[in-house]
Amino acid sequence: MQDMMKNMMGDMWKNDMWKNMDVMKGFDFTKKLDFMKDFDATKIGLQVLDFQKSTFNNTFNTIMKIQEQSEKIADSFMKDNSAIPAEGRKIIDEWKLVFKKGQTELKKSIDDSFSKAESLFAVQAQPTKAAK
Repeated sequence: MQDMMKNMMGDMWKNDMWKNMDVMKGFDFTKKLDFMKDFDATKIGLQVLDFQKSTFNNTFNTIMKIQEQSEKIADSFMKDNSAIPAEGRKIIDEWKLVFKKGQTELKKSIDDSFSKAESLFAVQAQPTKAAK
């Protein structure tokens, strides 16, 4: 096994594979990273946040449309159903109000959270004063 390893290493050395590693020691990687000088983490963070906000709003609005359609179907079923007493319909109407209130509170809470996150990036974008 050792002989086989020596032969492999010898072949690598003969093919100048290991000799070229010295060239890499003198290579300046920072010259090749010039694209990083225009890197703005704040801008990218705001773009990611905007994408997430847009995704949430689209998903939330879609779910609201589905829920509205389901509510219309349920209303038409209960309106014509003599098995559900009037008191039961009042309870259902109260539940609808509770759900609507919960939806608006959830949307407001998430919108506030997005605003706070955006303000965090805005603070990061401001230049800092150099220490004296």
